[in-house]
Amino acid sequence: MSDARASKWGSRLQTALPYLIGLGVVVALVIAVNPQRFVEAASRFNPIYAPIVAAFSFGYYLLQGVRWQPLLLAVGTKLRLRDTIVLNFAGQAAGLLPGGELTRAVLVSEVAHVKVGATIATITVQELIYTVLLIAAAVPGALHHTLAAVGVSIALAGVLAITGILTVQPVFEKVVALVRRLPVIHRFVPDLVDLQRDTVSLLRRWDTLSWSAVSALQAVGTITMFWLVIQAIDPGRVSWPNAAFAYTVASIAGALSLGPGGLGGFEAAGVGMLIVVGVPFQIAVAATVLQRAADKGLGTVYGSVAYVYARQHYGLKRARVIRHGQRRGRPPAGRPDTPESGLPQLPGTSRHS
Repeated sequence: MSDARASKWGSRLQTALPYLIGLGVVVALVIAVNPQRFVEAASRFNPIYAPIVAAFSFGYYLLQGVRWQPLLLAVGTKLRLRDTIVLNFAGQAAGLLPGGELTRAVLVSEVAHVKVGATIATITVQELIYTVLLIAAAVPGALHHTLAAVGVSIALAGVLAITGILTVQPVFEKVVALVRRLPVIHRFVPDLVDLQRDTVSLLRRWDTLSWSAVSALQAVGTITMFWLVIQAIDPGRVSWPNAAFAYTVASIAGALSLGPGGLGGFEAAGVGMLIVVGVPFQIAVAATVLQRAADKGLGTVYGSVAYVYARQHYGLKRARVIRHGQRRGRPPAGRPDTPESGLPQLPGTSRHS
């Protein structure tokens, strides 16, 4: 019994550790700036901006759903645009959970009865295109900072390298051969092959490129939201191009940190980049934390409301958040592949429902 308890607590600690590290980074930033000065800086936020920032936050996820629709249609779903938008919002309920970005893929798989691997491929393509456009928006601001320009160039090269691995067959085959030799992750090779096949198929479609205009609007909108938060605290301090540069670097750092929702990595990099463009430390910390509250905080609120509606409207009973990949093997009769049974749950679901 003691071994079982130790294993249980070890599993809980492993799950909680990314949150603790992320929250630790945020707390460390607040302590470093002095909690009183942080409160003073945050209290300078002009409330007139609050509904505007909230509208930009809502608009980002709305556009994300609109952009996702043609990709989902391309992999065989029959969802209406309204359904896609609702399920996209519902996925944000798990935005701060490990693997939370993939929640919307699971929800669509449950509702549309398509393989979850195919819906993950649509998200892969969507996020690749969005990231390239985000980096492009950061270039003008980065050019004013030599070292930063090098960093942005490296980030762009990294995204293009990932795209090349997925789309150039000989390169992909060499990567797969390498992965097969690695312990633990070699079992994901079949999923990787499926992902590559679906991703290449989507990237070769003409409408994938044409609908990228919506991704461009997303990038402009989320950068503008970040800039507005800074404006609300310290008007005129930062130009839009510099805000774009700071936000892009912070977003990439958050993604590379592998923390839930980029927690910790985004805040640390965001504060650092804002200081680089001339924002005082206390303003940088307050702006970054408030921006995250407007983004992930409001996104979770919007998502929770949408998830309650989706669960009732679509009869969701077995939705799960993906952490370790798609379960292999034959699905139950009449059902598509489903996520692993041992995955953490969305709020309000039961493992035995």
